[in-house]
Amino acid sequence: DNPELVQGWYRHRRQVVEDAEPNAGHRALADLEAHGPGVAVVTQNVDDLHHRAGSSTVIELHGNITHNYCMDCERAAAPDTVDAAIQEGTPARCPECGGLIRPDVVWFGEMLPPDAMERADAATHRADVFLSVGTSAVVYPAARLPVAAQEQDAYVAEINPDTTGVTDDVDESIRGPAGEVLPDLIDAVAERV
Repeated sequence: DNPELVQGWYRHRRQVVEDAEPNAGHRALADLEAHGPGVAVVTQNVDDLHHRAGSSTVIELHGNITHNYCMDCERAAAPDTVDAAIQEGTPARCPECGGLIRPDVVWFGEMLPPDAMERADAATHRADVFLSVGTSAVVYPAARLPVAAQEQDAYVAEINPDTTGVTDDVDESIRGPAGEVLPDLIDAVAERV
């Protein structure tokens, strides 16, 4: 009902994300991908930090806040289109069809992009090892991915500061922040790849 407010809020959030830097955990996952084929990062985060850390196979289940698109024709829209409209005090509109521009993120009540979920499922089914990192494991359908990996006989390890709904079901549970745990874990794995 208030596109200017929504676009302004997301512009602010996008700026916060652009000012953030990938942590050691993001970089460790990118290093793992560089050591062997078949590594995919499936994320519920919308912050683009995996890409910025160097990962190339990133499946963003909830979208990417740095991207926008037209709600009518679905064309991609540059962030500066939104920024210019906010400066003028008007809602950002598609230069092609005039439709409203929105961030390419999943809002509450919306379905996940089918192609992202299909890619996540495919990566899960191919996995020999599945790392569940920093997730509460309560947001579905992503929360079912560790279970699906186990059903395919993958070794499932959870890296999280807290216990979750999958802690008792995984093969290994490591307590701690991803930025501290992943670099050592990935170094150990990379030596064996």
